[in-house]
Amino acid sequence: MAAAGSQPQACDVCERTILKGERTREYVSTGGEKRAVCDLCRARVEAAGWVRADRLDEQAPASRREGRAGASRWIAERASRMRARIEQAREPAGDPQPESPPPPPPPRASAPNTPERRLRRALDGFNGSEHRRTVAGLTRSLGEPRVSAVSPPDAPDDVRLTVAWDLSWYQWGVRLSDEGADVRALAKGAEVGELADPDRAWNARATDDGELQLAAERDG
Repeated sequence: MAAAGSQPQACDVCERTILKGERTREYVSTGGEKRAVCDLCRARVEAAGWVRADRLDEQAPASRREGRAGASRWIAERASRMRARIEQAREPAGDPQPESPPPPPPPRASAPNTPERRLRRALDGFNGSEHRRTVAGLTRSLGEPRVSAVSPPDAPDDVRLTVAWDLSWYQWGVRLSDEGADVRALAKGAEVGELADPDRAWNARATDDGELQLAAERDG
């Protein structure tokens, strides 16, 4: 509290700096302490049982006792509100929670690894290799060849491709794996009669640009 006769710097209740031209009044709290109160806080402190110092003698002792409990509640509630505001100011704003990612799609059922599917994979591997140009060049010179694609029962991932004309034939081996198809040259000859019977089961064909296809693809 400021010295008598001087203007106080702040209200002892709301702690607001007193502006020039404002005035405060001296009140006595329920605890017997003198406090400077601005005009904005007068109604609150009087409701809490505080008494103006110049009217202290007029306030009955019984009334002061009745107001003491109310004053204590008001002071406690005010302190609680102030602490809550301080804690709220200290807490950083929470980061927005990221949205939950969508569930992954169910795994696609893989196609059954049938003999026909293995042959088609082997032909696709050949068509993507440099050996396709060999077939294309010979086809332009010698005409349409006969083609077979066979896979030994004891090595289903090894496919043998045979491309034959009347005066020559070529063979390539294709090894299938999860990484793709490995194509390599196996043999070549002059007469179709040199080939084994399974390699003369013509079940495929070649297009003008050297692409190999199963006969079923041509018929379809």
